[in-house]
Amino acid sequence: MNSVRSRNEFRFWLFFYFIFLSALTASGAIIETGNNIQFTPLHRIEDDVYAIGGKNISMDGFIDGDFTAFTYGVNINGEINGNANFFCSVLDHNGKVDRTLHAFVESANINGIVGRSLMTFSNNLVLSSNGLVERDLYAFCAHADVGGTVKGNATIHADEARIYGVIEGDLNIEARKITISPPAVIKGNLTYRSQVEASIDTSGGVVILGTTEWVPPETEKSDSGVFRKVVVTISELYAAFLFGLLILIPFRRYAKEAVEQLSSRFVISLAAGLITIVLFLFAVMVAIISTITFVIGYGLISGDAPVSGALVLILSTIILPISAFSAVSGGILFYIGKIILAFLIGYAIVGVLKKQKVELSKTQLLLGLIALALVFEIPYLGLLLYILGSLTGAGAIVLAVRKINFEISSPKSGDLPKPGS
Repeated sequence: MNSVRSRNEFRFWLFFYFIFLSALTASGAIIETGNNIQFTPLHRIEDDVYAIGGKNISMDGFIDGDFTAFTYGVNINGEINGNANFFCSVLDHNGKVDRTLHAFVESANINGIVGRSLMTFSNNLVLSSNGLVERDLYAFCAHADVGGTVKGNATIHADEARIYGVIEGDLNIEARKITISPPAVIKGNLTYRSQVEASIDTSGGVVILGTTEWVPPETEKSDSGVFRKVVVTISELYAAFLFGLLILIPFRRYAKEAVEQLSSRFVISLAAGLITIVLFLFAVMVAIISTITFVIGYGLISGDAPVSGALVLILSTIILPISAFSAVSGGILFYIGKIILAFLIGYAIVGVLKKQKVELSKTQLLLGLIALALVFEIPYLGLLLYILGSLTGAGAIVLAVRKINFEISSPKSGDLPKPGS
């Protein structure tokens, strides 16, 4: 059976893939902010939309582009003629998304239409009897209830999975408890991985047209598996602790300001982190393109177009180091974001214990990293918290650097020339 860590890594790269697709369509967009954002049925927006709300976002109109939302709750009753990307606590989808829907949420209730695939990272997923997914379903959650129709294949990783809808393709499930009850119809093959056999009520009306295969977990010594997992976790924690000390010693001012920004401006830090990661992925894309054009330019020089090849080679040689440096810097910033979050958590723990204001210290860093290591091991939800926490910490670093550099560059009041001098 795949370990929790390997599944987390798979979901991380799946998330990375989603962000990469979002970065490709980030040009020419409309940004809406506010506590409660509402798109009425009269709204017809001919562009991509990014909405950042404090409480709720309601979309009852029409968006001819992608729709990305960051808030507590999202309610969709209108139509999105593009991809839908949601970072929220509660998602209620009763309308239509013409392309793919990505949901990074606590609870997802899908009662509408998804024109392509549905991908959810959530605690609870409900695809109701009115829900329709025109292509494939990818669900990574604690509890999955699938009662609607999936016209493609369905892949579900959950603690508990209940199927009572129609799957027109293959169904692959990995869960602790699996229940397939009437009026479920699976037109393809059913493959499931679980400690015990699934509860399939074929006598009550469940129809499976393909083959049914139960894949028991691979037998391995539990002691060695646990030991290996503990060693890996401790190694990662120790590496993060050493890296945090490298930040604390020479950059204490920046680290302290980043923690303060994260504490007092959490939402703004998250927004800054998301913008930073989009720019980072754009730099990665530019670096890849520059590498390809470098090879093309070298080939043109050796061929029949030496002048054009030289121009392409010069341009790619200039852009490649810049984009590569930006990409590496963005990756490091994302990693440091987790350390800044650990400082804040450790600061809160030590502050509670000492009942007084404390400065950043090694103890806080270690306590914060231990707390995060425990939280990040929570199945499914831990990965989402890791990504959001690292993004928010990275955004806090950007805000801290901006503020400190502004203070350094701005003249002090005592240095201003006196009137008449």
